[in-house]
Amino acid sequence: MTDPIIKNNRLTMRIFQTAILISLTFICNSVSNAQFAVMAGGNYSNVRNNTSLENKGPIAGYNMGLSYQYYPFRNARKISILNELVFNQKGYRQDFEKRYSSRFNYLSLPVLVNYSLSKDLAIHSGFEMSTLLSTNIEHGLKTYNIFDLGLVFGMSYFESRRLSCYSRFTYGLLPMLDYYNIDELGNFKNEIHDLKNICISIGIKCNLSNEKKF
Repeated sequence: MTDPIIKNNRLTMRIFQTAILISLTFICNSVSNAQFAVMAGGNYSNVRNNTSLENKGPIAGYNMGLSYQYYPFRNARKISILNELVFNQKGYRQDFEKRYSSRFNYLSLPVLVNYSLSKDLAIHSGFEMSTLLSTNIEHGLKTYNIFDLGLVFGMSYFESRRLSCYSRFTYGLLPMLDYYNIDELGNFKNEIHDLKNICISIGIKCNLSNEKKF
């Protein structure tokens, strides 16, 4: 009998792959009126937990990847769509006599609606789908859920220039860990879904094509 957690991971991976194919389709169809950019920066992440996780604290990581921005509405030039493909390192730490850091390396696909408040300031919001590529935890890929989904809220600065800055907050919606609560007699009591990512990201984006085309 297949473990339901494995089934869920397979399903969510298919959803992630489908989302990538849809994004690539949009890229191919709107390449003539799009902006491409490379991006890199730092993450400051932690986890939300329902059960006790002693001496927990945030950890620094990185983000880097590619950004694709297009303008689907000719009569609403302040609105654009951001599709990104980003390598994200998230995690948390626990401080005892020694410090133990848990790091999770994700490939993320943010899909964001961007609204320009002015020439140099914009806000964006949407969701971020991620798949876990690796972790420093032994057997981590078998223990933690492969798929993650989060809400994203952020801002972009100096968006009209070749070099711009961004900051955003990602609020994880799905548990990273599913396990069973076992009583003193060894009986399974209930399944627990715990640990959800939270992450603040800042970085610099370099526009490879610096003109809005409609």
